[in-house]
Amino acid sequence: MPNGEDTYLPQSGASLGDQGDEVQRLQDYLRRFGYLEGPDDAYAPLRSAARAPRAEDGTFDEATLVGLRHFQRFAGLPVTGELDDATIAQMSRPRCGFPDRPVGGVPAAPSSAGEQVSSFVAQGNRWPTSNLSYGFQEITQDLPANTVRAAIVAAFNLWAQAAPLTFTESPNPQIVIRFVTGNHGDGSPFDGPGAVLAHAFYPPPNGGDIAGDTHFDDAETWTVALPVPAGGFDLVTVAAHEFGHALGLAHSDDPAALMYPFYSGPHRHLAADDSLGIQTIYGSNLRVVPGWFGNEDQGADIAVADINGNGRPDLVAFHVDNPAGANHGWYRVISDL
Repeated sequence: MPNGEDTYLPQSGASLGDQGDEVQRLQDYLRRFGYLEGPDDAYAPLRSAARAPRAEDGTFDEATLVGLRHFQRFAGLPVTGELDDATIAQMSRPRCGFPDRPVGGVPAAPSSAGEQVSSFVAQGNRWPTSNLSYGFQEITQDLPANTVRAAIVAAFNLWAQAAPLTFTESPNPQIVIRFVTGNHGDGSPFDGPGAVLAHAFYPPPNGGDIAGDTHFDDAETWTVALPVPAGGFDLVTVAAHEFGHALGLAHSDDPAALMYPFYSGPHRHLAADDSLGIQTIYGSNLRVVPGWFGNEDQGADIAVADINGNGRPDLVAFHVDNPAGANHGWYRVISDL
């Protein structure tokens, strides 16, 4: 893709049987984001395992039709199978460079009514430790270094609030953070302002030496100001999204989720879909309350107790308010460990 330009994006309509440059641009987009068999880059193994169809260059063939329909369905668009105005507009939105249909992703099981309960996709492997380190190889000049560091801490903390994870800056990090432009050595070059904002790589063993690494396109204008100035992108939001990939999550097709691939402004919180996704990989945070908690409110919404006195938790409960009682509340058992 050209650096600093978006001429590779489709700009006018096309449909089955058409040929030419516009179809080629459509195919380039679909290949890059996992809907067609794609280029030999850092994400090639993900696309290959996803078994995306192979299209003939410049020809809107059946494979291109299948890929386009998958994109439209994922993006929540009408599945027309045509490169219509709504699809062009969606493809023109700033987004994450991670493919939308990665290897190993297993969508949540449908309900008995056939509806999708959750949209998160857990890739299948995870870091072997819950105490992760990160560090910077290059840092943006858009912001003071201490502001960048504070934004990264805030982004990591979103995931730490949902799962038992800790993140510490280290000179020998597991997650390497880079602000770079163009071709930066990982096989997935950035394309200049306003298109692909950043990308990250799954935990090991996927990604090899760059497993977990997170790269930001420094051709973008990064900010932490709210409201976000025109032309800028919220670093906390984008970093938190990318760290979701670095922890093992793929893209969600839920537009309310942080892991939705398209940027639409500040999103400094985890949606229920994000929380459930990260907790399927690393478990959830529980607050330990020593002893039996009986009738008094000990200040925890979720509690773990050692009621048998054997030195390990053996009861999980959650707090229920009791406004009619003399005490502030009680704890109700939900599982026996």
